[in-house]
Amino acid sequence: MRACVIRAARDLSIEPWAEPALRAGEVRLDLAWGGICGSDLHYFQHGRVANSILREPMILGHEFSGRIREVGPGVEGLEPGMAVAVNPSRPCGTCDQCRAGLTHLCRSMRFMGSAAHFPHTHGGFAERPVVQASQCVALPETVDLALAALSEPYAVALHAVALAQIAPGASVLVTGAGTIGSLVAVAARQAGAGRLIVTDIAEPALARVRAVTGAETHLVGDPEATRAAEAAIGEVDVVLEASGVSAALDMAIRCIRPRGRIVQVGFLPPEARLSLAGLLIREAALIGAYRFLGEFDEAVRQISTGAVDLAPFVTARFGMEAAEEAFAAAADRTHNVKVLLSFGS
Repeated sequence: MRACVIRAARDLSIEPWAEPALRAGEVRLDLAWGGICGSDLHYFQHGRVANSILREPMILGHEFSGRIREVGPGVEGLEPGMAVAVNPSRPCGTCDQCRAGLTHLCRSMRFMGSAAHFPHTHGGFAERPVVQASQCVALPETVDLALAALSEPYAVALHAVALAQIAPGASVLVTGAGTIGSLVAVAARQAGAGRLIVTDIAEPALARVRAVTGAETHLVGDPEATRAAEAAIGEVDVVLEASGVSAALDMAIRCIRPRGRIVQVGFLPPEARLSLAGLLIREAALIGAYRFLGEFDEAVRQISTGAVDLAPFVTARFGMEAAEEAFAAAADRTHNVKVLLSFGS
């Protein structure tokens, strides 16, 4: 089979890859669609994601859907031809966090398409990826498999919103209108947010999320625009910081009401410099959000039933042979939100 393999920064290729034999409890898929995530971009651009450094060739991709091609021994409830969304998490099930039900914080997590461990954990950007049956969530035949590939990032958004504890009618600020920020805005609206506000440095991104969610939007970036935005926003009950930019977290702290709640969703760079005094004088809570728990199944449910329409956020689709072009498009945050890849027929 063919696979999308990263070897080092800017060293990406579509190449032959040996197909593993199916073991008990595993299924082989025909890939339908895979979404390029920010971590995929980091591996492509830098050869690493934080401390996860490429040390061997690795198949990318952890956002994907497909159809079951073959089932291994002991698999029940899944049959060839079934459409599925794939949860890329592979927790150990035995560490203290797993035993406490916090499998997303597993101390030995094997997350697909990740160089966190060696040997690396291969991802789903292959013609026929193999996954554990327990990772598969069956989809109705009516679902667009391209939208089903957004189940993983939407689950991240749902988890962040759950941690935000949004009360009905609460005022909610989302900083950043990239993929996760846009999906967080959708999830916040679903959770009952009243006044929903989104900020970003790119007007096209704001226009898109405004059209989907009806959010109030403000352009930020330069000091004057940021001051104007903060004056218009005032104080809010909840902030979800999805940009991963320290200036956005500073803004969140300035905009949060006393005893409000800030959820940090975006990864801040190691060199980020922050002013946290505002947290103290407001007694505001700052909590991190990481991956997801049972929200993956809920994401699949909302997408499958049409409770949310994420189609506007799929802004480009490429064949896998144009992977480098697709990665370039995904890096263009002004024009693209979610870029999808497929091997086609």
